[in-house]
Amino acid sequence: MFWIASLLIFPICAATTAQNAESHPNSRLMSNILSYVEEDSSACDNYYQHACGRYAARHIDDPFTEITQMLDHKVNGNLVQLMDELQQRSRSPGFNESSVEAKALRFYQTCRDAPQSTRKMEHYLRLTSPAEAITWPHFAPRGEPWPKDHFNWMQALGHLYRYGFTNVLVNVLALPSVKNRDHFRLDISMPSLEGNAQHLDSFLNTLATLNAMGVPKKSSIPLARKIRRLESAIRVLTEVDDDDNSETWTLRQWEHLTGYAWQDFIESIVGHSVSNQLLVQAQNVKYFKGLKRLMDSTDAEVVAYYIMTRFVLYLLDDSMDSSEPIDCVKDVRRTMTLASDLLYEERFLDAATLQQYTQEVTQIFDQLRRHFLLQIGENRLGLTREQSSMVATKAQHVVLNIGNMPRGLDHRSFVSRHYEDLVFPLADFDYAREHLNLLEFRTRKQLLHLDQRAPSPGEFFYLAEPSSAMSSSPYYLMRYNVIVVPHGLLQEPFFAADSHDIFKYSLLGFVLAHELMHSVDTMGLQFDSYGNVHEIDPQISSSPRFEAGVQCLNQNKTQYVDERIADIAGLDLVYSTYFQNNLRRSQTDFTTIPPPQIFFLNLAQFFCGDGDPTNFVDHDNDQMRLQQMLNGFAPFHQAYGCPARSNQSEKCQLW
Repeated sequence: MFWIASLLIFPICAATTAQNAESHPNSRLMSNILSYVEEDSSACDNYYQHACGRYAARHIDDPFTEITQMLDHKVNGNLVQLMDELQQRSRSPGFNESSVEAKALRFYQTCRDAPQSTRKMEHYLRLTSPAEAITWPHFAPRGEPWPKDHFNWMQALGHLYRYGFTNVLVNVLALPSVKNRDHFRLDISMPSLEGNAQHLDSFLNTLATLNAMGVPKKSSIPLARKIRRLESAIRVLTEVDDDDNSETWTLRQWEHLTGYAWQDFIESIVGHSVSNQLLVQAQNVKYFKGLKRLMDSTDAEVVAYYIMTRFVLYLLDDSMDSSEPIDCVKDVRRTMTLASDLLYEERFLDAATLQQYTQEVTQIFDQLRRHFLLQIGENRLGLTREQSSMVATKAQHVVLNIGNMPRGLDHRSFVSRHYEDLVFPLADFDYAREHLNLLEFRTRKQLLHLDQRAPSPGEFFYLAEPSSAMSSSPYYLMRYNVIVVPHGLLQEPFFAADSHDIFKYSLLGFVLAHELMHSVDTMGLQFDSYGNVHEIDPQISSSPRFEAGVQCLNQNKTQYVDERIADIAGLDLVYSTYFQNNLRRSQTDFTTIPPPQIFFLNLAQFFCGDGDPTNFVDHDNDQMRLQQMLNGFAPFHQAYGCPARSNQSEKCQLW
């Protein structure tokens, strides 16, 4: 009987051993990588298909299409759990109703429980207006004409700016001064009609939007035609004016140049009187002169409906049209970014874990930076001493901000102060009212920059745009020389603190290197280490070697040459950093796959996905990005024994 017992014990022991092995992050990450590999596909012919070929089948039922969306989904799931916990705590006598968590919970509950009628666009418009004493045209009392003579389109835009509504007819932002980042100015320019919600959609969608606003159906078709013609005329004006050089003017000078009452407009934005000697950054004089002629010749009611329709598109783009828990958490992340960041940090990253993660990420980044400084010293571009010094100084001053929190301040105290004047005054739930309240709060905080000095690196945080606020993707802020790494990025399968360094460098290290390269791409070079425009950039960017490098990178045409620079230079930097600095540690004992192949397989995880390739914003699609990175990259071809090909013979390099 003993031999039978032994046979029974062995499978149990083997299963336990396998389970223990799988519990180690190296085994989990390796297993995840291999689950996507299409072994029948040649790594040399189509690496995306080889490394990512089984991604779609594995994630066929998942609500995400790539790895950063997967991380966001995990963050959102954790925050739903946290909101459930807060709801339980809120029923206890000691719950602090003025705390950050109470305010975040309040908006989450509003999203979940507010009547559907409070989400209607008609309801939004009744809560807003184009001015203090005038309604929107279709809300005029029955039988009475709308008082179009009292409508002023600039006043209407200034009135709606309090909700962050801009980039319509005029684009106004509070930005650091071009010449001195420590001073913020109002920046005035023509609008961009590119991007989601920045222009009218199709004719049928425009009709649907007008109907959602409460416009009578009999008026919708002729009105849709008129506002679309107006936008077409505006687009023509933006295409004629190619002046993108911002200059500093007093309001009086800018009024004289363009013929507008800019002082009244600015006062309606900031909420107090200003001097006509106030300095603003402005550009596109030709556009504004043309716009004045267009507005003077356009019926005021058509202008009002155009502004109103674009305002509705803005509101729709800034909210989730759902009361499901996961969507309401996204709403909280979008509208109360700092609050959700703090609550996630405190609940899911204890102090010891956060310290460990911060040390790990910082160490990787410092290694990349040191290696990049060595590359600059090699001087492939033939820079002068002054030019090389500027680039090196900028790289040395790039700040890594983990979690978008000020490093030198207590996070709980800082976020509590930030939200101390946010009030939800009424007991009932009204989604539109609270959404507008939060938009107004966010805009008010942004305008505070106009009266304050720029924060030091230790005090820095970024009031993220809604799309960035809901994302775990890192990003580089050009005017601040800061890389922000959201907490959501620091989770498996993207990052595991106890995993082998090859996993950390090939994925997290790559995205850090990518963002570092943005500091010295064609746009990044325009600003020095303090975020100010300087005189050395034109000398570098117009140098023969730099121009030749950019031209080489753009052989396969792309609209996003800076992203390609960051991809290709980032890969070169992270690969050489890892294999030159970690040669001994690059050896692995958890797989027989050679380390260089592990590196490239894990790198590919950033690009694996099953989304529509036409839906990529400001980047080429992921398959093209991966292919362009690996073409001509000698370590990749050596790793897989790929034969040399004519289109792979030249490796494009800048730095």
